Amino acid sequence: MRIIKRYANRKLYDTNESRYVTLEQLAQMIHDGEALQIIDNTTKEDLTAVTMAQILVEQEKRQRGQGALPNLRELISRRITEPVSSLRLSVEESVHRLLRSGEERAVETREQFQAWIDQNTLAFEELQRRVDERVKVALHSLDPLGRTQDRVEQLEARVKQLEARLKQLEGEDEA
Repeated sequence: MRIIKRYANRKLYDTNESRYVTLEQLAQMIHDGEALQIIDNTTKEDLTAVTMAQILVEQEKRQRGQGALPNLRELISRRITEPVSSLRLSVEESVHRLLRSGEERAVETREQFQAWIDQNTLAFEELQRRVDERVKVALHSLDPLGRTQDRVEQLEARVKQLEARLKQLEGEDEA
């Protein structure tokens, strides 16, 4: 950062180059992208903002000729308000983009979470089916009557089939 000292006689001294400079030269340095800090030599107060405002006023005078200085409100509006408004719009657009991308990520996360739930629900249902089968097998092995009951039911079904076949055969003999 280039340090410029301002003396009581309003002269500006560039400490980097050890020479006095004018407001026009400071304006050119700023235009060239140099970072400046203007300090009061006696009080060490930072006068950068005040000096920048003074540079703006001087440039405005030169652009309009030696005539009257335009109304300060117009100068501020043109030199400060317009860039600030532009910056505000840019920030608003960036915030809206961030919000949209955040919403898109939230939707994607919800969809991933729902897919995870669906997948785990199916896995849980399969696990439950397997547990039910094992419990049924275990209960049948512990309950001999249950196996006997199954056997009785099978025999009853076989007897019914045989009776039906017998009736069918008797019907054929009569004919």
